[in-house]
Amino acid sequence: MNRKTKAAVLAAAVFLTGNGVFATPSVPARVDADLRSSHWATAFTNVVNLAWDWKAGVTHVELAIVGRDGTFATNFTEVTSNYLWRTFAPKAPSSEDVYTLSLTVYTNGNGVAEVKAASLAVVAGAFGATAVNADSDSSAWSKVKGNAVISYDASFSDAATNAATAQLVIAKENGRVQTNAFAGVAGYFGWKFGNSGWGYGLFDLALTFPGTAAEALTEELTRPFDGTAVSVR
Repeated sequence: MNRKTKAAVLAAAVFLTGNGVFATPSVPARVDADLRSSHWATAFTNVVNLAWDWKAGVTHVELAIVGRDGTFATNFTEVTSNYLWRTFAPKAPSSEDVYTLSLTVYTNGNGVAEVKAASLAVVAGAFGATAVNADSDSSAWSKVKGNAVISYDASFSDAATNAATAQLVIAKENGRVQTNAFAGVAGYFGWKFGNSGWGYGLFDLALTFPGTAAEALTEELTRPFDGTAVSVR
């Protein structure tokens, strides 16, 4: 760099500074670079912006959101690039849930051109402070009263680092057994009790990561009867 170039650069710097233009660092933001992390499946605000590309030839787009307590669906017939989904009204959710989102793109009338799907969980712990029971021996950790959101993550086990899939088996004592296979290794599973046939009693849960040396992570849960039990002798 010659003297004239250096002088020009210095003059430009002085000019910008004199006019109040400064290069200031932006506020640091946390970025989770692990695409397998459960952060990508967690809602951190009660309004979620769902965005997509409306390509040439698209005639309409259907959006369906399915939760444990109902289904929401809407149809876009004009060029639309996003939809603001309000997951709940107050600042914090009154209940936890796991939602399945599907976007169906149609061309040439009713011809399906593309289908995209995603899963998003609303959990209380993602919205500020939440009550934590630090007593690991407390019965609260082994009891479930209603619908539950269960998280799974390969990071729970060092031996599951290279896992490609995950599996959760729920077995009721002397009863129903359900095997839930997940295409990813981090996310949430919505366990619904109401009108699902699970009933009450003792349940064994086992989380495994097929194809790895990781041992199964197990837990025993009890769902007690609602109301008050009276014993008569």
